[in-house]
Amino acid sequence: MYDIRYAKKEDLPLIIEFLDTHWKKNHSLVVSKKLMDFQHLNPITGDYNFIIAKNRQTKKIDALLGFIPVYQYDIKLYKDKDIWGAIVKVRKDISKDIAADLAVYLWELYFNIENANSYGSIGLSNDAIKVYKALRNFVNTVNQYYILNNSVENFKIAKASHNEKLNKKDNASIEKLTIKDNFDIEPLTEESIQAGEYRPKKSIEYLKNRYLYHPIYRYNFWGVFVEDKLKAIWVIRIVKVETAKALRIVDMYGAGAEVLPCLYNQIQKLLSKYEAEYIDCLNYGFAEEVFETMGFTKLDTSTNEVIIPDYFEPFEQQNISLYFTYKLKDKNDRYVIFKGDADQDRPNIIE
Repeated sequence: MYDIRYAKKEDLPLIIEFLDTHWKKNHSLVVSKKLMDFQHLNPITGDYNFIIAKNRQTKKIDALLGFIPVYQYDIKLYKDKDIWGAIVKVRKDISKDIAADLAVYLWELYFNIENANSYGSIGLSNDAIKVYKALRNFVNTVNQYYILNNSVENFKIAKASHNEKLNKKDNASIEKLTIKDNFDIEPLTEESIQAGEYRPKKSIEYLKNRYLYHPIYRYNFWGVFVEDKLKAIWVIRIVKVETAKALRIVDMYGAGAEVLPCLYNQIQKLLSKYEAEYIDCLNYGFAEEVFETMGFTKLDTSTNEVIIPDYFEPFEQQNISLYFTYKLKDKNDRYVIFKGDADQDRPNIIE
């Protein structure tokens, strides 16, 4: 009844029709071919990175799974074979038994893509969580860390009040530490900074193609220097809700990103400069002590005493639990997640 396979370039009209009808009307991937190509047009094969279940009778797609190879943004990373899952959708108007079978077939094909070294999916739905747990995959939630702007009295994006936990001080080596905002990564080469030893493998070229050349979003880059040596690159996106602003660290690059000293006072200055309520970072894989040392506080999502939103398109002032799963070919590898991974930092509203 179904032709279940990797999509071809000529399947794009059917994919767009399916997303528009069964995922979300006028979804960003539907209305912007530029965004669709940026995220899903394979730079090697020229096909679109989807697994589709095409109904042989209706000739329509009844289910699909989108995926994003990390080499989408740097072909040289093909050898590392790290893959992210993206949109997963089965039509609601087919029987539960068929829907369940289709989901299993899609996941089986996904977990056999190019004999990959790692597979990850972030932002799991309740149904996806059940599937992954049934497959005995590791499932957990991403941690969220934040620093409030001490000069803000009335928060509009966040819900928070200042307390003694935020009275952090930098260490004595502050004069050896510099954060350069609006840092230009264009002239950087792979020798400019050492990459972190974890998966998914990234590169300077990846940062440029994924963030600097994004067709819709505009990202800032902060270079963190210790004794004039570049230790880490932070990728920042400014989010706005009416007149209020916040800063989001969507990626951290560099082997030195995990060994930085306290940055609290410097970050306070930058928060004031950008007139932002706070800065936050979603992460899994770095020890909590890494962020605590830098001056961040871990968000407690079990209460609503502090709310640091994650949904901005449309905006929802609430804490969320962002579920993820991953699978490693080599169990000795370490997996690290940021907001910019997979399709998490993707425009949902295109004006």
